[in-house]
Amino acid sequence: MAPLRRMWRPRRALVAVLAGTLLVAGCGGDGGGDPADATGFGSDVTLTFGHPFPPTDPIQVNVWEPWVEQIREATGGTVDIEIHAGGALGPPPQVYENVVAGAQDIGWTLPGYTPGRFPITDIIEAPFAFPDGTEGTEVALELWDEFEDLQAEYGDVKMLAFWTMDTGDLFTRDQRVETLEDLAGLTIRSPTPMQSQALEALGAAAVNMPGPEIYDAVERGVIDGYSLANSATRVFDLGPTTGYRTVCHCYTAVFVLVLNQQTWDGLSPAQQEALDEHSGPELARRLAGEHVAQAEDVAETYWPEHGVDSVELSEAEFARWRDAVQPVYDQWISEREAEGVPGQEMADRVLAGGSG
Repeated sequence: MAPLRRMWRPRRALVAVLAGTLLVAGCGGDGGGDPADATGFGSDVTLTFGHPFPPTDPIQVNVWEPWVEQIREATGGTVDIEIHAGGALGPPPQVYENVVAGAQDIGWTLPGYTPGRFPITDIIEAPFAFPDGTEGTEVALELWDEFEDLQAEYGDVKMLAFWTMDTGDLFTRDQRVETLEDLAGLTIRSPTPMQSQALEALGAAAVNMPGPEIYDAVERGVIDGYSLANSATRVFDLGPTTGYRTVCHCYTAVFVLVLNQQTWDGLSPAQQEALDEHSGPELARRLAGEHVAQAEDVAETYWPEHGVDSVELSEAEFARWRDAVQPVYDQWISEREAEGVPGQEMADRVLAGGSG
């Protein structure tokens, strides 16, 4: 698979395509034909874009809706994108497979919603790896660009953006958690497979669960708490269910924006170039920045409004947590190396914060 920098081509390619197309159009006999073709973009197309999060999610409002307008403008109005939020096109674990199957054209989702489907991606979601989503995204982009094994996990779709959200903390309803011993016996929602392993290593019982299901599970006492990115806690309005927040930067989750491969192949070259121009690494960084900004605002306003008590771990205690999850790293490395994947190198890069 071509590396990231080749998959997401630069603006000059778009200019060349447009120039060539317009030249051909200008040389046509009587200048007749489809007026849309004269623009160089080809036929009109409407793409369906489904995701499991609320339509009020700041990512939809502040990023996706403007992005849809940018794509429409960049393609001369020939590509329209209809957003279907809140799982309207399928439940959270089904979004990626819906895109692969063509049941929807574009999907925004977490690979972690389908445990076992993306084992190489798991390392980016390793416990205590990053201080924030910005650094996580930079490392994720480096790994994507340099390791074909990671790209191959998404070989059945066109990748439009690959990034990480802000870091997740540990939230509980009734139990204040400030030591490993406090976690013993608690049932905690896990967002990803590697986080499930980490929670078990820390002494909790992990339950894999999509974000939209957390509120009811906590309210009904099915779970004692949850591990979740701070920005998402307001999206799902979890303040009323939460008594305590243990600040641990426990993980950051990978998000993907993917496009059905046949849909991509059916777009005109100019439409493809325009979509590439407004996707890729810069879109990923924009998304990560929005997550981080929302997380900062949640910490400053949302948790105080709901009287949530924030607990800071001491350095010594955090070291205990980090040591407890070392076997999770070791197991991932061993499994990948056995498959011929450079697991040690990838894990080292994550723990070191990338090449820089």
